Amino acid sequence: MSIIDLDEKFILARLADKIKICKTSNKIVNTEFLNIYKIELIKKELIRLKEKNYLLFGGYENAEYKILILYPEKFKEEFNLYLNSQHSRIVENDLHNIIKAIKIKLPKELIGKYEHRDYLSAIMKFGLARERIGDIIVHDDGAYIIVLNENVEYLKNSLKELIRFRKAEIDIIDIEEIKVKPNQFEEIKISISSKRLDNLISEISRISRKQANELLNNERIFINSKIETKASKEIKEGDILVIRGKGKFKIEEFIGNNKKGKIVTKILKYV
Repeated sequence: MSIIDLDEKFILARLADKIKICKTSNKIVNTEFLNIYKIELIKKELIRLKEKNYLLFGGYENAEYKILILYPEKFKEEFNLYLNSQHSRIVENDLHNIIKAIKIKLPKELIGKYEHRDYLSAIMKFGLARERIGDIIVHDDGAYIIVLNENVEYLKNSLKELIRFRKAEIDIIDIEEIKVKPNQFEEIKISISSKRLDNLISEISRISRKQANELLNNERIFINSKIETKASKEIKEGDILVIRGKGKFKIEEFIGNNKKGKIVTKILKYV
């Protein structure tokens, strides 16, 4: 059995435990933050189990990292209100008790200096698992870090100890106060002979197929947050590709074939 198969079995086993706790205790339960790969895996399992009483929530619309909230039948009406954009004090209070955000406001001399990786690398120094942290929304003058409520005080105090944030204003806020920044992209068009992953990596990175396969073998390639090592894997529209050291890309559209028979592909590079 491969490491990937074991990982999937572990994720689904934890999901089964959460469902059991929700039903036996008759209480709302939640997971840690899930990446794209885990979200899709769990959604398929919930469909298979015919479970409908759940909510995937990341703090704001279109969040990449989300928690799964499972609720018993007695809260179904309240969650339906919330899902239909109506007021539900029970659901809103519960969300506040699960997720908070840290707002970092940089001093003038640091405006525009920090990127997503600067904030993430700082957080990883504190020993928190990535699953404890949601999206990091970066602005020129600071950032919003979405975090599980149980870790928010520790993270805030730890950030204040770092030299890079010594002059910054750091506060804990409710998720409604987050100012979302739309993703920014650079549009790229490439022509590929096939939809094989190694072919795509080669064209995007402007490297040889041999070098692309080395990246795959060294586990530097992620598709939808999942490590991918198979060169022949066929890519699809909507896939999110991360090439360590090269960047993050979205496969936006296969436009059609050019005169040479190659597939013209529109790629969006996150900037």
